[in-house]
Amino acid sequence: MSASAINMIDDNEGVILRPAIVSDSDAITQLMAVCFGEGRFARTVRHLRLCAPVEALSFVIEKDGELVGSIRYWPIAVGGKTQLLLGPLAVHPHHKGCGFGKALVAHSLAEAERLPHDFILISGEPDYYPRFGFEPVAKGQFIWPGFVEPERLHVKWLGDGTQQIIGTGAHAILPILACQSHLANHSIVRVSFRHND
Repeated sequence: MSASAINMIDDNEGVILRPAIVSDSDAITQLMAVCFGEGRFARTVRHLRLCAPVEALSFVIEKDGELVGSIRYWPIAVGGKTQLLLGPLAVHPHHKGCGFGKALVAHSLAEAERLPHDFILISGEPDYYPRFGFEPVAKGQFIWPGFVEPERLHVKWLGDGTQQIIGTGAHAILPILACQSHLANHSIVRVSFRHND
């Protein structure tokens, strides 16, 4: 796990961060409905989620046996290579401010560093993701399949952090229609969360 997630661990707490499994699907769908409502179906990023999410980067948080947080990543094609799209990240409104979202992002990013991708893209809150190493996307660097607010577009470079790997010019972001899950070994951890962190 990443250092930021390690700092939250406390075996005495009844909160579990674990890999998502097939039987979580209904609970995750309900969580998305609560967090994002019907507006989630109109978002441009949905056009990039046409195959299964990356299994090795799909995690959930349970509290007292209830699924209250979820993060998923999707494979996308950019410049002829498979890269990653983060999201959605969802935490039940009743548990906002407890650090659940930060733990999910920190843990999943640590796992992403072990996979053969160059970068992660996200359309998300501009004041949230820079703390995890994301930076604003340069104007005209990527072509999205629809309108996305420019201030929400961020990229995190993996590995040595260089962006020279994709060269210059604009690169179209395309969905992947069929994909294989990236498998990795995971462990279930108990974590402690501090409010407002």
